Amino acid sequence: MTIYKLEDENGRVLFYEDARTELNFEFRHRGLYTVMYVFDDRKKYNVIYRRNNLKLVQFPLKDKTYLNVMIQASDSQIYSYAYGFSNKEFMEIANKIKVKESDELGELKHQGLVLESSSKALSNWNDKLVFFTPLISPLRSMGGR
Repeated sequence: MTIYKLEDENGRVLFYEDARTELNFEFRHRGLYTVMYVFDDRKKYNVIYRRNNLKLVQFPLKDKTYLNVMIQASDSQIYSYAYGFSNKEFMEIANKIKVKESDELGELKHQGLVLESSSKALSNWNDKLVFFTPLISPLRSMGGR
């Protein structure tokens, strides 16, 4: 797991997190569900846009704030996601990546949490979560699932 804190000249922050398994392991769940686990096992989410392996979602955190998250699940061993977008930024991204004009976008029902210079990463990656939930398992071709 690698976490990048990206800050602009105005002190606004986005976090980009890159999760990769070891060569002989893979994530047990799809990208969206894995990301939901690392944010305190969130169960409710609102899909704003979905295309192939890319999802833009909004979900509540424990403190009742909402987070706008863009998730890219390239394969079962690499998941990347970014969060901290304002609603305006999030909808601009969704509109720019739409393939067809007819593609529908979900509605952002809550104000997304905007992060600042003093903000820390909000995800909760830890050994217990990874190995005892478990979020990873042996690669299927190696005898897993």
